[in-house]
Amino acid sequence: MVGDFFKRLVNGVVFLLAALTFFLVPIGRKTAAQHVVAIFSTPPAREAASAFAHIARRITSEARTELEKLNKPPPPPPPPREPKPATAKAKPPS
Repeated sequence: MVGDFFKRLVNGVVFLLAALTFFLVPIGRKTAAQHVVAIFSTPPAREAASAFAHIARRITSEARTELEKLNKPPPPPPPPREPKPATAKAKPPS
């Protein structure tokens, strides 16, 4: 139990140091966070994000339509037809 606590504590400290490094330590002229922002703010990245959002909206609407179809109760069965009265067929003249 105590070992589990120390393991979680060490993992938390490592995560905190990694987060601080990501946002504060420069790699060249920019920090890692600034590099990520620069990469994702390029025109091709914006186009890709726009296309991804369009596809996600289309898939969402298709999934919603299919779920509505599944949740809709089935139509009631048609009422049984009444038997037709037997009628005497006329014999063709011979």
